[in-house]
Amino acid sequence: MQSDSTYLAKRIRSLRMSKKLKQAELDEAANLPRSTTSKIENNKREATASELVRIAQVLGVTLDTLVSGDSAFVYREEIKVIEALREIPFEDYQRILRTLEAQVYFAAKDAKAPLKEHLQDLVAALTNLSQVDRRPRTHIADVKRVTTPTRGGTWKPNQDLSN
Repeated sequence: MQSDSTYLAKRIRSLRMSKKLKQAELDEAANLPRSTTSKIENNKREATASELVRIAQVLGVTLDTLVSGDSAFVYREEIKVIEALREIPFEDYQRILRTLEAQVYFAAKDAKAPLKEHLQDLVAALTNLSQVDRRPRTHIADVKRVTTPTRGGTWKPNQDLSN
């Protein structure tokens, strides 16, 4: 079993890479001494509480999310993407998943470890999601397409979506 510091080092590395930040960039953005991130990620030193707070802020996660054992974290921006995906027709949603899967697959082919392994895990997750997610979506777009207000205040079905 890995130690808390080993877990935290891997967690910081994973979050940093998902934000496409270099170690030096994280050091600068979090106002850390040079090579601090490298030392933390390579288990050469432990982060202080103050450093963890600044690292979490730069990575866009709460301190609790950074240090917890819960690997199900989501950035605020990603929540908006998920909400948007729920509002589009299911066929479009599936097409987006397949496109993401292909893009990440090709990115993984050219990547070097440990990014390659991370991307391969993402491809597997996207493949699984696109195969098992069969939920029909209800979305605002369909409601808007179905009805149009008339001058008398009543609603009628749309015949022409270009209106």
